[in-house]
Amino acid sequence: MDNSLIYQKVEGCKERRDIYQLKESNKIDLTKILLWGIMISNVLFITLIILSLFFKSSLRDVGTVIKDLNTLKAIKITISSIICSAVMTIIIGVPFAYVMAQKQGKIYRIINMILNLPLVMPPTVAGLALLMAFGRRGAFAKVIRVVGLDIPFSFVALIIVQVFVMLPLFTQALRSGFEAIDQDIKEAAMVFGAGEKELLFFIYLPLSIRTFVTGLIMACLRAAGEFGATMMFAGNLSGKTQTLSTAIYTLSQKDLGQSISLAVVLILIFLIPLLILELKLKD
Repeated sequence: MDNSLIYQKVEGCKERRDIYQLKESNKIDLTKILLWGIMISNVLFITLIILSLFFKSSLRDVGTVIKDLNTLKAIKITISSIICSAVMTIIIGVPFAYVMAQKQGKIYRIINMILNLPLVMPPTVAGLALLMAFGRRGAFAKVIRVVGLDIPFSFVALIIVQVFVMLPLFTQALRSGFEAIDQDIKEAAMVFGAGEKELLFFIYLPLSIRTFVTGLIMACLRAAGEFGATMMFAGNLSGKTQTLSTAIYTLSQKDLGQSISLAVVLILIFLIPLLILELKLKD
């Protein structure tokens, strides 16, 4: 075949391809428009709801509520309890997530289901369950009395509530990070004599550090905002068990304006770790 004919056919194919691509580029993608429309609507919906609190407050109101002694106590209790709960959650959650990442049997799926129950339980039910377990007439009341503890409506009760709601979020996030690690890395480490301790602390945790921090931050924020279980089991005692979320409820019964201002403070505090999570850890 003549080279000129081959060249003409190739050029004709290129022209038809260019025309097809031009038609496709001019074609309206309704699915893409719908997806973007839903996303923008969702962002606007959430943003406007949150901004409604800011519209009903002012810098002066926020400053006044921050200077209030009860607010300062609530902030102190919230931060100190979250730190204690985070330590407990790490101690319990890391080994649990590591073991669950290695096992795939039915019994481990049932264990995982049990661990996830606090995520789906209504907060009041969770609080009632904790009260029936550790209360003065609870299932473990005799053991607790022997130890000499009085758990309900104490700082210890607040820690128990927070750990109860933090563990599922943290362990599920960390387990996903552990499961994403290539098994070849584990096998190579074991060939060189690595045991379970070396695998956990020198392989799995370093390779899952982002998942670890992300899960911990989200779990801490979830626990800091817990209300129902906290009210039922730990109470709302100023300077003892009152957190920012329960303090907002107390203020709403007395002064709606101050409760709105405190809600703004809570949102601003929560924004700091979320910004760190989104802008730093996910880069």
